Amino acid sequence: MLKNKFSAVLVLCFVFLSSCSVGQESYEPETHPTYDYYEKEHSIKAMWLSCYELSPMFEKGTEESFCTEMAEVFEVCKANGINTLFVQVRPFCDAIYPSEIFDWSEYARSSNGSVPNFDPLEIILTLAESCGIAVHAWINPYRVSYDPEYIAPEATQVFAVSCGAGVYLDPSSVDAQRFVLDGVREILEHYDVDGIHIDDYFYPQTEDNFDEKSYSDYRENGGKLSKNNWRRENVNSLVAAMYSLVHSLKLDAVFSISPTGNIRKNKSSHYADVELWLSRKGFTDWIVPQIYYGFEHEDMPFENVAKEWLKLSEDSSVKLVCGLAAYKQGEADNGAGRGKNEWTENGDVISRQIEYTFSLGYDGYALFSYSSVKNK
Repeated sequence: MLKNKFSAVLVLCFVFLSSCSVGQESYEPETHPTYDYYEKEHSIKAMWLSCYELSPMFEKGTEESFCTEMAEVFEVCKANGINTLFVQVRPFCDAIYPSEIFDWSEYARSSNGSVPNFDPLEIILTLAESCGIAVHAWINPYRVSYDPEYIAPEATQVFAVSCGAGVYLDPSSVDAQRFVLDGVREILEHYDVDGIHIDDYFYPQTEDNFDEKSYSDYRENGGKLSKNNWRRENVNSLVAAMYSLVHSLKLDAVFSISPTGNIRKNKSSHYADVELWLSRKGFTDWIVPQIYYGFEHEDMPFENVAKEWLKLSEDSSVKLVCGLAAYKQGEADNGAGRGKNEWTENGDVISRQIEYTFSLGYDGYALFSYSSVKNK
């Protein structure tokens, strides 16, 4: 159906500047192109809800207060036409639900340090069902801590590696992969989530010393791959195993991945082979690239990057969902070069990006993140 008007999501999130003054003259907003577009049937209109946004909901420590806070989240979702919510239930090697594998997350503690005596994820799913919104459990499979001095939990110490970026599970470790998969299995066996979602935390760095011994062992045992290809294969192995596990436990569940929007950086720095994941079945159902750039970004203009991802997904059965930086609206984008002020001078960047991605044939969009949507 041809869309000529925007839903409440665009009104609430993206109307930032209606008028302003420059010297003694009134400011005339720049006229931008519009796009004729069709939304595919059952378009995905998603939003991320991070652990940092969940954390204040636990401060009072009561089930009633958490329910009230989460009910507001779903009201915001409904008002903005959101039909899918990525909820960060495993931000590190921890859990924002009662787990037999992971300790309670620090983000789930009350102001006095106590852990919940209720099940937050069950409450989230109950509220979501009442308003017809899908919930995908968002996990970070490798990340343990941002602090390189952090002592990893005993269960993970054998395959946890300290580096400049913090502490991460070694992606080459079979035991680490099994540990991650056990966590996914626990969620799917205990909760009726609509999917499992991971984002762009793969290899934390490119330096050789991160996994020098693991790679040396691999070569001594007859391995032939270069280190870069070996690292990509380690990530591919976990991704394929997660996809298989999700669909073996719940046929209609979705496994989705949200890599960085820079295709080349994915492959060279994170060892995330997005080209492979889009070209073959068995890795992911949705790809949600974080195309967090403005139209005027000097190096990565939005239109060009969106087209690159579309070309990469040609003839793919994987749904392509555009991750959008709602958090940048009204803020200077210091990494955008000459396009630094685009988000402060234009209140319709996100709405035009939604138009444009639908005009290209994307399957939907995802907004990062809840607080940006709520507060605009």
